[in-house]
Amino acid sequence: MATINATATISSDIASYPITISSTMTMTKSANPSVGLEETTGLRTKKFTDSTAAVIVEADELTADQAHKVYIRNSSTNRSNFFYVAFNASAAAADTIETIGKLYGGDWMLFPYNGSTNITVASSTTTETQVLEYMVFADGIVAAKG
Repeated sequence: MATINATATISSDIASYPITISSTMTMTKSANPSVGLEETTGLRTKKFTDSTAAVIVEADELTADQAHKVYIRNSSTNRSNFFYVAFNASAAAADTIETIGKLYGGDWMLFPYNGSTNITVASSTTTETQVLEYMVFADGIVAAKG
């Protein structure tokens, strides 16, 4: 049986006293939380040379209403450029209802995903190539996408 663990450690001196948060999660199936996730879409990268939105995770790729986890990282080094990340719709700045947020150069995110909507991203720049890295740890893959 596969085991996938994710650990996040946050340390800060933003307050008048140091803050350290460390949390580890074992990724498990929704129907059987004692069984780890055993599938993945594989680590993928995508280059963006303009601000056209692109679907990076398609809802029909995964079993709906399951305990998937999505990892996304903006591997670009320029902190002034970012990706809009959104559920289901165009990942545009005006799309505030569906947009999760902005992922700046060097930033990453890991979030739960039920597999029922597309995940869309769009680059904030048309003048510089940005590279996005992403992967889904899945509780059921329906069809392989490329």
